[in-house]
Amino acid sequence: MSDRIAVIGECMLELRTADRIDDSAATKPLDMGFGGDTLNTSIYMARAGMAPSYITALGDDALSTWLIESWEHEGVACNHVVRMPNSVPGMYMINVDAQGERSFLYWRKQSPASRLFDDPERAEDVFSVLRTYPTIYLSGISLAILPAASRARLIEFLVDYSRNVGAVLFDGNYRPALWQSPDEAQSVYRRLYGMSHIALPTYEDESSLFGYASPEHAVDAIAEFGAREIILKMGAEGCIARSDSGTEFVPSIKTEAVDTTAAGDSFNAGYLAARLRGADIIAACQRGHELASRVIQHRGAIIPA
Repeated sequence: MSDRIAVIGECMLELRTADRIDDSAATKPLDMGFGGDTLNTSIYMARAGMAPSYITALGDDALSTWLIESWEHEGVACNHVVRMPNSVPGMYMINVDAQGERSFLYWRKQSPASRLFDDPERAEDVFSVLRTYPTIYLSGISLAILPAASRARLIEFLVDYSRNVGAVLFDGNYRPALWQSPDEAQSVYRRLYGMSHIALPTYEDESSLFGYASPEHAVDAIAEFGAREIILKMGAEGCIARSDSGTEFVPSIKTEAVDTTAAGDSFNAGYLAARLRGADIIAACQRGHELASRVIQHRGAIIPA
C-alpha cells in the first residue's frame, strides 16, 4: 500500500496539570497542548515517514490556526481541514493518577469536527477528497461524535469506498459516554468491522461493549463480522494478531508507565507504518509495542519528537 493515508477524526485542545501542586491552592497551573486519538496516530505515523492527511474541521479562531500550524510542523497534511466560521475547537483535560492511568474531562459539544458531515454538499466535497486516497483510517470516536444522520452518511460512503476504492482501517476505541446506547454502538461497530481491511480493537473496550468472555472470543467475533486482519490490543499483556496466516500472540515490551495517554494510538501508528510498507504481521506488532513503550514513559499524548 501507499504511504498516503487519509485520517478522519477530531483533535482538541489538551489541558493537563503543569506540576503536582497543593490541592488547597486557589489556582491550578495548566499546560496546554493538543490531542485526539486519530491525530495522535497521524503524528506518530508522520514521524515514522508516512504521509497522513488529517480530515477534520476546526474554527476560524487563532487557536485553530495554531493547531493546523503545529500539525503541519509534524508532517501531517492539513490542506483538507475545513474551517468553520464563529467556531472554536473542542477541549479536554487529563487527570493522571499515581499509577499513570488517566481519566478525562471533555468540552466538545457542537465542536466543528462533530458537524463536518452535517451538510450534504460539504460532506460530498469531503468524500471526493477521500476517494483520492488508497487508505482511510478512523476510530470509534470519529463516528461517535457525529449526529446520527451524519454518521449514517459517512458509513454509507465508507461501504462504497471499501468495495470500490481502497482499504478501511478501523480502531474501535469505544467510549460509552459518546454513544446514546450500547446497542447503537454495537450496530455501528459490526458494520465497520465488516468492511475493515485492518481492525485495531482493544480488548477492554470490546469486552465492555459486547461482553466478550475472553480475548479469543473477541477476536473470533470480530473475524465473523468480516474484518480481514485483526490486532487485538491488550495493554501491558501484549496483543493477539489474526489474519489468513493464523493467530499469534505478540508480547508487549515491559516498561514503567508514567502516563498511558495515547498508548493505543501510538501502537496503531507503529503497526500501520510497518505493515503498510510490507512488514509481516508479527514484525509490525513488535514495532507497535516499541513505539507505545516509549510514549507511555512521558506525560501527555504527544511526546517530544
